[in-house]
Amino acid sequence: MKSFLLPCLSFFFLFAFVHAQGPMSEAGAVRLSYGAVSDQKIDLLSTEIGYDQWEVRTPIFYQASEDWTFAAGIRYQSTNFEISDSTLLDEDRLHSLDLALFLSKKQSETLDWLFLFTPTMAGDFENTGGDAFNYMTIAAAKWKTSDTFEWIFGAVYTTGIGDDLFVPALGFIWEPSENSSLVFAGPIIRYRYNFSDNLDLVLGGQFSGNRWNTESMYGGTLEERNFRFRAYRLSATMEWEILENQALFGSVGIDLGREVEIELSDETKIMDREVKSTASFEFGYLYRF
Repeated sequence: MKSFLLPCLSFFFLFAFVHAQGPMSEAGAVRLSYGAVSDQKIDLLSTEIGYDQWEVRTPIFYQASEDWTFAAGIRYQSTNFEISDSTLLDEDRLHSLDLALFLSKKQSETLDWLFLFTPTMAGDFENTGGDAFNYMTIAAAKWKTSDTFEWIFGAVYTTGIGDDLFVPALGFIWEPSENSSLVFAGPIIRYRYNFSDNLDLVLGGQFSGNRWNTESMYGGTLEERNFRFRAYRLSATMEWEILENQALFGSVGIDLGREVEIELSDETKIMDREVKSTASFEFGYLYRF
């Protein structure tokens, strides 16, 4: 799953820069949200795990000329975990900060070159070690075959899953009608339908989760532990533009294929188990420039 997860996440992040999807697009928007999933048991254990999360995303720079485009944005997440057994992970509030740097070059009317670099820091932000830092890089070509269809071919290099990884990736953007669009990148899919100028429905499937570097006392010894929690989320979202350039959204979904992994700094795993599926929700606010 890891080798498939990262290029798909990178491509989905890339699409946010290269393709605006309707009047309430999240590309070029400040986004503030709160979401949560309910506590569920870890497989074969009585230990339960759940969380709630605040997130903010914002563009910080955009510059376009006839052939070149440069953009940058940041995302911050604050995640409050509820783990019933503190001997596994003695943390409650974990953080992550991502910086996205995007560059594109228009080669012709049908071909663009794309580059995305995303350094990330994720951990308890109290005792931050080197394992809290990683990055992903993607280089790609966007090929427009018609007014409604675009291919994106590329490759991803990442340091974010332990060993360095280099993999090819593929995606497309399709607009089957004036009121709808479809983004596909492997297991990540996003379909948007515009009911009106101020009301959108978004159906999607994508991975959620992160990898955090932590440090705390366990049995009287200070230990560094890397904590990974991930799932595949199916969701339905309604977006309502309440004022010009401003929108509210609400989402309900289900998290499938949930996994929790905890390892020491020497990569010794002390847990690698599945977690029961559960419902999720998210709501928030968008301000579009």
